[in-house]
Amino acid sequence: MSNSLANRFRLPMAKTLRVIHLVFISVFVLTSVLFWQQGRLFSHGYQTSQLSHLESVISHIESKAQYKIDILRYLRRVFIEAMDDSLFPVAATVPSAIPDEISDSQLWLSDLPLPETITADRAFHTDDDIQVRQQLFALHRIQGLFPLVTSAKELAADMYYISRDGEFIVSLSPAVNSQLVSSYNPREKQGSFVLASPLLNPRREAFWTRQNIATSHDTLINAAIPVDFRGEWIGLLGIAFENESVQRFLEVALPEDTQSAYQIFDEQLTPLTQAVGALNHYQLSDKQLQTILKMLTQTSRGTLRDGSVFITFGKVIGTHSVLISTQTLSQGLHEDFGRFSVLLVTMWVICVLLLLGSHSVICRLVRNMGNLQREMQHHALHDDLTGALNRRGFFEKTSQISPDYVDYTLVQLDLDHFKKVNDVYGHQVGDNVLVHATQRIQRAIRSQDILGRIGGEEFCIFLPNSDLKAGIMVATRIKWELESSPLLLDDGTQLQITASLGVAAYSELPECSLEQIQSLADMRMYTAKQRGRNQVCWQDDGVSQA
Repeated sequence: MSNSLANRFRLPMAKTLRVIHLVFISVFVLTSVLFWQQGRLFSHGYQTSQLSHLESVISHIESKAQYKIDILRYLRRVFIEAMDDSLFPVAATVPSAIPDEISDSQLWLSDLPLPETITADRAFHTDDDIQVRQQLFALHRIQGLFPLVTSAKELAADMYYISRDGEFIVSLSPAVNSQLVSSYNPREKQGSFVLASPLLNPRREAFWTRQNIATSHDTLINAAIPVDFRGEWIGLLGIAFENESVQRFLEVALPEDTQSAYQIFDEQLTPLTQAVGALNHYQLSDKQLQTILKMLTQTSRGTLRDGSVFITFGKVIGTHSVLISTQTLSQGLHEDFGRFSVLLVTMWVICVLLLLGSHSVICRLVRNMGNLQREMQHHALHDDLTGALNRRGFFEKTSQISPDYVDYTLVQLDLDHFKKVNDVYGHQVGDNVLVHATQRIQRAIRSQDILGRIGGEEFCIFLPNSDLKAGIMVATRIKWELESSPLLLDDGTQLQITASLGVAAYSELPECSLEQIQSLADMRMYTAKQRGRNQVCWQDDGVSQA
C-alpha cells in the first residue's frame, strides 16, 4: 500500500489508541486516588484505634493511681487527727520497740501491729521526743486502714511512713523496709524524700517518684504525700510499688487479644517496666525517645511511625509517667484495620490488573480492526494477482495527487495476444504472464511512478513531474523490458511477451481531466495495436516507435 493510503488508516487508529490510553490512564489515576483516600481513612482509623487502646490502658492506670492517691489523702487526714487526739498521754514514754540509740540511728519497725503497751523505760521531755511519740501513736491508730492499700489484687503495694528526721521507717513488708532504708536517707537529704519539702511542694500535693534501690537494679515506684502537723513538715506517707507489681497490673489493664507491646517510662523516658502484651522485641532508639519527648511538650497523646513500626504514646496524668506502645507491621496485619488494609491493597492490585488486561485487550482489538481495515482497503484498491493498484485504486490515488503536479504523463499499455496465451497455455500461464509483466514494468519505472492494472491485460502508469518526451522514454523502456525478458515455462520453452503502448501528457490537454487524458492514451494504445502491436504511439497522426 502506498504511504498516503497507509496514513489514511494509520493516523485515525493512532488517534483512537491515544484516546484509549488517555481514558485508561484517567481511570487508573481516578481509581488510585479513590483507593488512596480510602487508605488514608483506614490509616486515620488505625491511628484512632491505637490511640483508643492506649487511652483505655491509661484510663485504667490513672483510675487506679487516683484511687491510691485518694487513700493516701484519707490516711494523712486520719493520721494528723490521731496525732492531735486529746486522749494522747501527757507523760509521753518510749514504747518498748524503740531502742535507746534512737537519737543516733535510724529505726524501722517491720513487725506491725505496733505495740499497744507503753512502758516507762525512758521519758520523753522535749517537744521533738513528744512528736516522735505522737507519730507512733498515730500510726498505731491508722494501722487498721493499711489493708485498703495492700490488699489490692490488681496492683499490689506496700504502705510505709518515714519520719522526716529519720527516726524510723515503718512498712508492712520487711523486703520493702530493706529497700526503703537502702534508698531513703532523710538525714542526708538524699533520694526523692526531698520532693515533699515545702520549697518543692508548696501545695503539699501527692506525687509519684521512681526510687532506685542501692546496690541493685530494682526500682520502687512510689506514690507519696507529705505530712504536716501544726504547720511543720514531720514525715512522708507513701505507697511503694515494685516493678513486677506494676508490670502485672499493666498486663491486666491491656485490651484482650492486643497486638501491641506496652511499656511504662518515667518523665525522662527511662523504662520503669519491661514490655508486656504482644512482644515484638523492638527497642526504641535514642532519637525516637527524643522525638517523643519533644512531642510530649506540645501534646499529651501522639503517634509516630518509623518504617514498619507504629508507635503510640501518652502521658499518665498524675503519675509523671508515660505509656508507650509499639506495633510492627506483621502485628498490625492481625488487627481489623490491618486486615482491611490488606484487603484494600489487594482490591487495588486486582483493579489495576483488570485495567491493564482490559487496556491490552482493547488495544489489541483496535489494532486488529485497523489491520483488518487496512487489509480490506488494500484488497479493495489493489489487484490480488499482481499486487498493482486496480482500476479503482489507480484512479482514486492519481486523482488525489494529480493536482499537486504542474505536468504529468500517462502510459497506457495492453499485452499483445494475451487471449491466445490463455487459450493455448491455460489461465495459469496467463496469470504468470500478468505477474511477470507487472514485475518488468515496475523495473522500468521510477519509485514515484504509479502502476495500475485497470483491465484484464491492460495497465496504466502515472508519471508525475514528466512531459510527453519523458513519457515516451519510459514507455520505450517498458516495451524493451517486456520483449527482452521472455517468460520461462515449466517445459523449458520461452514465451515472448510484448505490449502495445500509448502515451499522453497533461501539457497536451491542460484543460482536460485525468480521465480524459487517460482516454487519449488509451486511444493511442489501440492505434499502436492496429498498426502492428509491440510499439509505442504518442501522437494521433500515427507516428510511433517500434
